[in-house]
Amino acid sequence: MKHALTTVLALGAGTATAQPFTIESSTIDAGGGTLSSSTYTLSGTIGQPDAGVTLQSANFTLRGGFWTSGDTPTRLCADQNGDGIVSPADFSAWVANYNIQDPRADTNQDGFITPADFSAWVAAFNQGVNGPVCPN
Repeated sequence: MKHALTTVLALGAGTATAQPFTIESSTIDAGGGTLSSSTYTLSGTIGQPDAGVTLQSANFTLRGGFWTSGDTPTRLCADQNGDGIVSPADFSAWVANYNIQDPRADTNQDGFITPADFSAWVAAFNQGVNGPVCPN
């Protein structure tokens, strides 16, 4: 019995050969950038997007490319409703953002949404277009 098992194992042992294979280069196009509206902002990267690809509609723009420090969209900190201007309407927007703990309400940019952000918003509002800039 031992002799038969040895013969079977010997017959089963052959020469191993590698199969030919190829690795093709590919990317996920338009996989990074920022989508934004007056209510939402979405920034992200999927894989390694090709640089320079832009998809655009009437409401949104999606840019493909590589992240750099200049790619982070910004706004005036006092512009809480995202309309591109600092106006009294931003006060109501700040209150609404504060109540839902929206990151835009973090006007002093300390990573927390607290009553201290209201004082920072008032100071930013009083500076108007010369006020501090926050990430979108």
